[in-house]
Amino acid sequence: MRKKWIHVFNYIVLFFILVLTVFLFWIVRDDKTMQMLVGILLSILYVAWGMVYHAMQGSLYPKIVIEYLLVGAIAVIVIATVVWV
Repeated sequence: MRKKWIHVFNYIVLFFILVLTVFLFWIVRDDKTMQMLVGILLSILYVAWGMVYHAMQGSLYPKIVIEYLLVGAIAVIVIATVVWV
């Protein structure tokens, strides 16, 4: 039962990170540089929370760290492509 709540808490934190960055993106909707910085912030928060979560679970391995870093980098590239085009 405890593991279920840990997963729920993880999704709540991820949802909060996403809502926060969408809100920040909306606030800076006229400034492309700030949008890019918000996108980078989103990526950093996602990677950091992923590592914290896996460290709490005892499953933080180099393979998982690389996966989170690559997903974060792809997200920044996609956001940069959308913002600057």
